[in-house]
Amino acid sequence: MLDPASATPPAEPASLGIQTRSIHAGEALDPSTGAVGVPLYQNATYGFRSYAQVEAWRDGAPHFLYAREGNPTVRCLELKVADLEGAEAAVGTATGMAALSATLLHLLPAGAHLVASTHLYATTRSFLCDTLASHGVAVDVADFADPVAVAAAVTPRTRALLCEAFSNPTLRVADIAAAGEVARAAGATLVVDNTFLSPALLRPLAHGADVVVHSATKYLSGHGYTLGGVVAGRRDLVAGVTRTLSALGATMPSFAAWLLLAGAKTLPLRVERHSTNAARLARLLAAHPAVAAVYYPGLPDDPGHAVARHLVGADAPGIAPETRFGGMLAFRLAGGNAAVGPVLDALRLPTIAVSLGDCASLIWPVDGTGLVRLSVGLEDIADLEADFAQALDRAPIPAGEG
Repeated sequence: MLDPASATPPAEPASLGIQTRSIHAGEALDPSTGAVGVPLYQNATYGFRSYAQVEAWRDGAPHFLYAREGNPTVRCLELKVADLEGAEAAVGTATGMAALSATLLHLLPAGAHLVASTHLYATTRSFLCDTLASHGVAVDVADFADPVAVAAAVTPRTRALLCEAFSNPTLRVADIAAAGEVARAAGATLVVDNTFLSPALLRPLAHGADVVVHSATKYLSGHGYTLGGVVAGRRDLVAGVTRTLSALGATMPSFAAWLLLAGAKTLPLRVERHSTNAARLARLLAAHPAVAAVYYPGLPDDPGHAVARHLVGADAPGIAPETRFGGMLAFRLAGGNAAVGPVLDALRLPTIAVSLGDCASLIWPVDGTGLVRLSVGLEDIADLEADFAQALDRAPIPAGEG
């Protein structure tokens, strides 16, 4: 546990396995009580024992001050995620969008230019088009699966590039290594949203990214009980984002960090099951006549399969190569939007809900054209397969198909 007088518990050696680090990184026995596990520090402010201690803090000695500026429980989570991502530092945020927005607001002053992926989460797109534009930031989009297109979108004013490792919702695979080369040549910062994969499958910093953002609500939590976000990267970049977060009042609450610390301990174990279940379901969906298309980089005919194999292979040594592609997939029904209702209503196990990364499967109709996003849960795969088979059998199929 973090000693408020030191502010820096030792990180776990990188030579340890990711499951070991998920449990131990950023944590030690509580220095006051010996409690095993990080206590919940639900404090607004932190006292100083003397004026001399205040002066020492002003000279750089570590000490907590006010919860908006930092909290011992949150600090332990930050250290854990920094360790898992291979980053110098990390900062917790109130939500995933707080992580993304604070990062971009820090990196992009008025007059700057951003190259963003054509495949991004809808709320992210809204932030780029509305909030950033109103702050005088120009945004152009490019397909991050095509490095030539990304390089062509760069201008002399480009200060950052933004992509999702696997995009939400159609799992378009970004060529992070190539984007990193483009960013370095332009003197820009590559920001990668790693929400769909988590550090259990991918560490973008090892592939050329400068900053990683997460909606910690998803796989880092794993249970759907709290909101949160994390930004990880170089110490100077994270320090700048931290200042922006404090000014916005968008820092992570201590209770959210406490829940996320508990969830993170089982991250690699959960992701392994999510991934193997998703691989099985993707094959079932691809073979069913009611399904027109499956978006899942683990399928050999997926356009991002080759790049995805390179990205996720090194960071998931405990997961079989053919199932190292995460727990997310999307599919489009042959019957179009008319088929979505019958299929979703026939399913017994997945809950019709937004969000992702929970223990239970979550399913959501995306765009009114028959596209469905599925967050594959930890249920027994035989039960999931049987449930989807019976639901898909009820889907209307256009004449001449199936």
